[in-house]
Amino acid sequence: MSNRMYQASLTLMIGGAFWGLLWIPLRAIAGFGVEGAWSTLVIYGAPAFLLVPLSIYRWRIISAQLGTFLAVGLFCGVSFSLYGIAILLTEVNRVILLFYLTPLWGTLIGVFFLAERLTVRRVLALGLGLVGLLVVLDLGIKIPWPRNVGDWMAFIAGITWAMGSAVLFRSGGVKAIDQASSFVIGGSTCTVILLLLAGGTLGSVPEPQALVRSIPTGIIMALIIPPVLMMTIWPVTLLPPGRAGILLMTEVIFGLGSAWWLANEVLGMREMIGAALILCATVLEVTTSNQVKAPPEPTVKG
Repeated sequence: MSNRMYQASLTLMIGGAFWGLLWIPLRAIAGFGVEGAWSTLVIYGAPAFLLVPLSIYRWRIISAQLGTFLAVGLFCGVSFSLYGIAILLTEVNRVILLFYLTPLWGTLIGVFFLAERLTVRRVLALGLGLVGLLVVLDLGIKIPWPRNVGDWMAFIAGITWAMGSAVLFRSGGVKAIDQASSFVIGGSTCTVILLLLAGGTLGSVPEPQALVRSIPTGIIMALIIPPVLMMTIWPVTLLPPGRAGILLMTEVIFGLGSAWWLANEVLGMREMIGAALILCATVLEVTTSNQVKAPPEPTVKG
């Protein structure tokens, strides 16, 4: 594997770690009285105030690759919107498991649509990661299958993220900052649509005072989310969807560790064994040579 691929792999693992800390600002915003899907809207809406004007300024460049721009917003933005809302509707452990079936979907997409070879190392990494999830979430050997609306949202979120990863992998020509803008716009739009359709079941409209109290956190998110998105998106443009899904599982490890450290949640032997299995999967995937055709060279400059 080239140095660039190693850099992309390590960057994605770090990006996944940041996503594992996302519960901290979500809880903070909810503590101010902005609850339910509205807190998700704040997370995506705040950086949109910076990225939407940038997209307008760069519209001539974006319009040359408008199809990819819209596809990223549709698949990736919708994925993380559904993931955030699913946490409100079902058990968190089921959301994590159903979403992180994404390495499986990514591997299937890579094999059937991106000419990726299914190697023994990939199968082993995939198995270690999924078994690690089952151990962490204490689900034994049960087959994960959606049981309610929240479960289905998490399940669909994993599939759409894998599809979005494939789009990103083949998106030569679209700058990462423009893809981040599409991500934020897509996530915000999806959340607004779901809030309108749900009619209050995803959270009541927050009081003006609550929104004012959430402004400082929103400003911080506006500054943090774009670079974290860049750390997620740039590597995915270079890595096959299956590999990207496995490496992004560092989110689970850092989510567990941060919740234990900051929220006094349980981190016992079972959680540590599961985290170790996931870590082994990511290390195995990082050290695997690239087995897929490289994405096309960029054609649009900006």
